[in-house]
Amino acid sequence: MSTHPFAGRSTRILGMREVAELIDVGEAIESQRAAFRSLAAGTVTSTPNLWLRLPDQERRRGWLKILAGHDSVTEALGVKVLARFADNPPGANLGGLILLFDEENGFPQAIVDAVLITGMRTGAGAGLATAALAAPDARQLGVVGTGVVAWHSIQATLLARPSIEFVTVYSRSAERREATAARIASELGVAARAVDTVERAVDGAEVLITATNSPEPILGLEHVSPGVHINAMGIRTELAPAVVAASWVVPDGVEEALADGKFSIALEAGAVSRESLGPQLGELLDGSLHHRPGRTTLFDSSGVVVQDLALARRVLERAEAAGTGVLVDLGLAEELVR
Repeated sequence: MSTHPFAGRSTRILGMREVAELIDVGEAIESQRAAFRSLAAGTVTSTPNLWLRLPDQERRRGWLKILAGHDSVTEALGVKVLARFADNPPGANLGGLILLFDEENGFPQAIVDAVLITGMRTGAGAGLATAALAAPDARQLGVVGTGVVAWHSIQATLLARPSIEFVTVYSRSAERREATAARIASELGVAARAVDTVERAVDGAEVLITATNSPEPILGLEHVSPGVHINAMGIRTELAPAVVAASWVVPDGVEEALADGKFSIALEAGAVSRESLGPQLGELLDGSLHHRPGRTTLFDSSGVVVQDLALARRVLERAEAAGTGVLVDLGLAEELVR
C-alpha cells in the first residue's frame, strides 16, 4: 500500500510574535517585489476578492474578506480570511489568518497570523510604488491615518525615499497622532510633527499616505498639489472621486481596483472610465524611473492575494529553518481518512 501523502506531517502554527521575529520591512519589500512581478507576468491564479458584510452596517461596520490564490513561481497556494471591524479601537480592528497548502497534494502546511502580514505586505507595496512614482528628491511625507497599515507604509516609504527629511501626521485621535510622530522620530530617525487637520498634513508634502477606515472621503482634490504622489492604502471610500480622476492611477491589481479599489468608487461616480486606469504596479518594477514632474500619481492598494501568499511563504520558510512555531497533528493520517 502506498504511503498516504499526509502521513507523518504536521501543520505549523505561527502567531504575530513569530511573524515579527522572522521578517522585517526590507525583506517584506523584496517579497512583494517578486509578488507583483508574478502578478504582472501572469503566473498567479486567484479568485476575486470576496466580501461577506454583516447586517446592520450602520450599527456595526464589520465584514469578512476572503482571498484565495496560487503562484506557480513560488509554489505558494493558500487562502486569507480577514475579519475587519472598522469601528473597533485602532490596533484591534483586524483579525485574520492565512492558510498555506502544499501545491502538490493539498496538505495544510501552515496557519499564520494575517494581521501583521497584512500590514507589512500592504506597507511594502507603498514603498515599491513610491520608488517607482514619487519625485526622487522628495523631502516631505504627509500621512493621514495612524494604524498598523499606516505605520508599515511609513517605514517602507522612508526606505524607498531616504531623501525625505520631515513627516507630518494627522489622525482624528490627538493621542495617536502624537504617538506616531514620536515613534517616527525615535525609531526611524526622521523629524515628524503631529498636526490637527488634513490640510496641515498635506501642506508641502511631495508624497502622501492615506491609510484610514473612513466611510467618507477624507482626502479631496483641494488637498492634492500637482505632481504629488499618493499611496492610498485604506478602504476604498477614503478618497474623493475627483482625486482619482486627477491622478495617473497605478493599481496593485487591475481586477481588484475595478471591483474593490478607490478607482471603483470613482468609476461608479462617473468620474473616470475603465480606460483611465494605468498599468499595474508589477509592470513598473523594472528599475526605470516613472516619475514625471507635474504629474499627480496614485497607487491604489486594494490588496491582492499573491502579496499575502508571498510573505507568508517567506515566513514559513524562515520558521522551518529556525524550528519556530507550534506543530499540530490535525489528524490527517491515512487510517483516519480512508
